Amino acid sequence: MKSDRIRWNEKYKTKSNPTDPSPILKKYYQLTPGGRALDIAAGNGRHALFLADHGFTVDAVDISEKGLTIIPRRHPRLNRICADLDFFDIPADRYSLIVNIRYLNRRLFPYIIEGLISGGILIFETYLDNKENGEEGPLRRDHRLEPNELLHAFLPLRIRYYREGAENRQKHAPSVASLVGIKII
Repeated sequence: MKSDRIRWNEKYKTKSNPTDPSPILKKYYQLTPGGRALDIAAGNGRHALFLADHGFTVDAVDISEKGLTIIPRRHPRLNRICADLDFFDIPADRYSLIVNIRYLNRRLFPYIIEGLISGGILIFETYLDNKENGEEGPLRRDHRLEPNELLHAFLPLRIRYYREGAENRQKHAPSVASLVGIKII
C-alpha cells in the first residue's frame, strides 16, 4: 500500500485541484480580526493564500511536498509545513483561526480546541458518511463523519453555525458537515 505522502504527491502532480477558497471560509473568516491561522491539510494552499492575503499569518500544514510547492514561497505571511498530521502537534493557545476543510483526523479534535486562543474561531467542513447514495467523497468510512459527530466533537466551543447535508444541488454531490465554532474561555 502506498504511503499517504506518495499518494498525495501523485494527486497534486496529475489532478487539477480547486483554487478558490471554500464558501464557508469566505463567509466566516472575518469573525476574528486577524492574527495567526492554521490551515490543516492545506494542499495547494487555496485557503492559506486567501487568509494570508487578508492579513493573517498562516501556518499551512500538509503531508504533500508537491502540494505545498504550489504555494508561493515568498509570501511574507505564509509558513509552509510539510508534516504527517497523524503525528503533528498543534501548539496550545496559538491560533485565532483554525481551518480544516475536506480532511478528517479525529485524533486532532481535542488539539484543535486547545490550539485556539480565547475567542478563536474554528471553521471545519468535511464529508459525511453517505456513500450508499452514490455520492462523491472518500471511499474509506474512517474518512467520513457520522451524523452529528462533528457537532458533538466540538461542543466545548460556542457553535455559531452547523449544517449537515448536500454540498450543492448537483446530482451525486457529496454530503458534508459544516461547523463554525468560537472558543470561549
